Amino acid sequence: MTWERDQAVQKNSELSQDLLAVREQRDRGTTAHRNYERMLVHVVGQRNEAWHEEDTLTARQLELEQQLANAEEYNENLDEEIPQLHNQLHPHHLPRAAELDSEDEMDEDLEIEAAASGDEDEEGSGMDSDHSE
Repeated sequence: MTWERDQAVQKNSELSQDLLAVREQRDRGTTAHRNYERMLVHVVGQRNEAWHEEDTLTARQLELEQQLANAEEYNENLDEEIPQLHNQLHPHHLPRAAELDSEDEMDEDLEIEAAASGDEDEEGSGMDSDHSE
């Protein structure tokens, strides 16, 4: 009986060691599984952040493209207004403006000469009338 008991104890010891080895493998598997899950959650979180950043940048790109289109349209409007403003500031550069200016200058010169000669007559007659009185 002792021999059977010793064999049972031996068998029990072997089974305990086998059981311990299986538990260690299970624990290593469970730890690895938990590590894989954490890594997966982390990678999925990074992917979601990247997608969110991409969506944000795409929306910003569309906004900037719209602003660029508005700026180009505004620039075209300014390009159309520049000649008009230039012509308003410098009317003598208009076509036929030189002809009109020379005619206006000639009319002004004639008016000035007429006024000057009329003033002299009035001044002269006024002086004569002052002296005669």
